[in-house]
Amino acid sequence: MLPSLSFLRRRQLSLTEIESFLDVFPQAALLVDLQGNEILLANAQATELTSFTRSELIDLNLDSLIPALGVMDHPQGIGNAITSFTTSINARRGTKVEVFLTLNRLNSPSSIALVVLEQEQLHRLQQAEKQRHNRLLDLLYKLILSTQESDFRQAIQSALQTGHTLSGAAILAIYVVDPRSPGLKRIANWGTAAELPERIPPSDVSQILDPRLWIPGKRATCGLLRAARAAKFTYLASAPLGQPGKFSGLIVIADPASSPTTNILPVLQIIAAAIMAIVQQKSLTSNLFEQIEIQSIGLTLADTIKESVREGVIIIGPDQKIIEMNPSAEWILGYATREVNGQPIENVIIGAENLIPALQAAQQGIPTHNLGNVRIHRRDGGAFLALIRILPVFYKDKFHRAILLLRDLSEREQYQVRNQQLEQRALLGEITAIFAHEVRNPINNISTGLQLIAYNLPEDDPNQEIIARLGTDCERLAHLMQSVLSFSHPSQSRMDKVDLGLLVHRLLERWRPRMARVNIEHKLTVTAKNPLVIGDSRALEQVFTNLISNAIQAMGEKGGMLTVHLRSITRPGERRHIEVSVADNGPGIPEDIREHIFEPFFTTNSEGTGLGLAIAKRIITAHKGTIEVASVPGGTVFQARFPAAERNET
Repeated sequence: MLPSLSFLRRRQLSLTEIESFLDVFPQAALLVDLQGNEILLANAQATELTSFTRSELIDLNLDSLIPALGVMDHPQGIGNAITSFTTSINARRGTKVEVFLTLNRLNSPSSIALVVLEQEQLHRLQQAEKQRHNRLLDLLYKLILSTQESDFRQAIQSALQTGHTLSGAAILAIYVVDPRSPGLKRIANWGTAAELPERIPPSDVSQILDPRLWIPGKRATCGLLRAARAAKFTYLASAPLGQPGKFSGLIVIADPASSPTTNILPVLQIIAAAIMAIVQQKSLTSNLFEQIEIQSIGLTLADTIKESVREGVIIIGPDQKIIEMNPSAEWILGYATREVNGQPIENVIIGAENLIPALQAAQQGIPTHNLGNVRIHRRDGGAFLALIRILPVFYKDKFHRAILLLRDLSEREQYQVRNQQLEQRALLGEITAIFAHEVRNPINNISTGLQLIAYNLPEDDPNQEIIARLGTDCERLAHLMQSVLSFSHPSQSRMDKVDLGLLVHRLLERWRPRMARVNIEHKLTVTAKNPLVIGDSRALEQVFTNLISNAIQAMGEKGGMLTVHLRSITRPGERRHIEVSVADNGPGIPEDIREHIFEPFFTTNSEGTGLGLAIAKRIITAHKGTIEVASVPGGTVFQARFPAAERNET
């Protein structure tokens, strides 16, 4: 587009000056008066185009030279400052010349205008070159945009697509160094690249370190060029990826039909630079994500350790103020992290006189592994013995943090007391077992003597009743001593496959007469297929004898229903178990008693020893099983579970 010529009106220029101005134009130019239909001035290019001299052009009518301007009343030209269109002019000897005309009008109401004329063919060539130039710029811009793609594969495909349009090649392929094996491997391509090799061996790499163009007739010096020759490509060009001395890959373009353009290698190097930028971005991004992943894992591990360790962890800043505490420290001291953040450490760790000097030493890089026996205070005022360690943390040779590790030693003291109690209980158990063993013989002697006395006295002797009571007490005492011995020294188990369904059925049949006397009905249900377990049949019989006996005693003389159910259960991640439920509809077990029923010598029966359920639980535990109780007013259920025996298990 031509600039506005309103300045010709503002300045008083001579015709010579204006003519000199027109001669500067590379195209043919005329200064015309549209209203007067005359040519005022013409430049040298106008004389060359029309074959008229300047004086001849000035003497010509405007519409005789350019007939199209004789119809400027047409709306095509009215009101437009600049108008362009294709037309023909009448050159010397009536020759018609096709031109592209641009008319630049002066500001209204002047009729003076500048007319610029270009040969139509030349104008078309210039416009085509301009479009080609703009298209090239657009492709280069798209190539740059492809380097900004976040997805690596999408970026590579976008660059290849743009490279295809830019180079005109039908086939493009990218090879990069394979970190797992020598040579190059193809990672992407545009078009059908089946004729190109998937890999380039190390021996061929030295042949492709520089940009090169191969065409038929030239020598094929490597496998890549031999593949191009075998595929009958019209050309194959390649350019390395990376800076000189830092070879990291190769871009290859080829075509089976068209010839290469004259500037194919410079264009290919531009494409190679864009692809190298994408590859480098991918490498940097991968390294960055890898570092972030490593740091994330490290932070996760640190947080997991910090949250899971039993020691209290307190992070302290250079100003000796608390930054963070872990849950163990919160539990030990009785503070929440949000309450102590930003607080001086001496306001929270109260009672440690050497704390501040130890923190000052930590700032010099000196750790303190033990402040000595320190008794510090919790939030509620209670004191406890603690072990305190202080570790410095440096970052870039500068003190960054101090880590205070706090261990509550009062818990260790409690463990020691508990161990002493357990040792005393073990000793008491041994003494009790010896006592029970030694007492059992005198009891038997007393029982035998009482039977002899009763035999020698008349049946109606008033002492017979006293002797009978003493005999009953001897039997009860002997039973108690036997239970104590069983609990203290369980017999050696003989493990074998046991059918719990058959075992429980036999026990119920054995108890049938007694249950009939007290109006108790029983029901056995077995839904487990092959309810086999590995166990000692005598010990397991003792377990279910205790459970059935307790259920009968709970229902009493009023009677009721005893239900035994065997089923197979399998929980996620565990082997199959056999569960035996023994239920009664007695009064139930009160909640305050329920948690103590498996403790030794705990009983609510005045005639019981309190060892039946304790012995049953010990036997079940020895069989790798569990026992639970559920009770409500009107019923109680004991559930014993045992690992089921496998087919090949003995």
